[in-house]
Amino acid sequence: MSKKVVFIHGSPRKKGNTLALAEVAREALAESGIASDVIDAARLEFKYPGCIACYKCQQSPEYGCHIDDALARAVKSLPEYDAVVLATPIYWFSYPAQVKMLVDRIFSLVKFGQNHEFFSPLSGKPWALLATAGGQLENNLLELEKQWRIPAGLLGCEFVSMLFPTCHYEPGKIVEDPAPVARAHAFGLRLAGML
Repeated sequence: MSKKVVFIHGSPRKKGNTLALAEVAREALAESGIASDVIDAARLEFKYPGCIACYKCQQSPEYGCHIDDALARAVKSLPEYDAVVLATPIYWFSYPAQVKMLVDRIFSLVKFGQNHEFFSPLSGKPWALLATAGGQLENNLLELEKQWRIPAGLLGCEFVSMLFPTCHYEPGKIVEDPAPVARAHAFGLRLAGML
């Protein structure tokens, strides 16, 4: 059975540098025979922004958010994939608000045991981050990476990241620089090797 990866795009820009680098990584996956899909988190329709703490997802034996909207359907689709990649720029030291709504709803894909155990259909799947920022790694991208690494660890997921600091390029122009393109390609190949 062929493997498939999902890229959650977190940028509100339709043709930004994060998207351009994610496409390079997707091409590397395709070269390795691995398909990929995209969830454009910034453009998903929603009834409520993010999680509303109704806890219906915890009271049900099923996994997934009980709010009937496109955001919930996107989250519910994540277990269908063999790996999950968050591709996002950093906005004021974290994810853009548009992707944070989806990240918060991932809570609906986790059940909690009596002994602080975590159960999830995402458990054991590679969990990855591709992130860009205008600033440095320290006090910037490394904090964002930690926000994605912690849930990966709790879920028993192998974690990999590729961080692109000081991305002072016009939107989409980062792919004209061979150095970040090579790193994004290597990221895709590394992810392919995890599957």
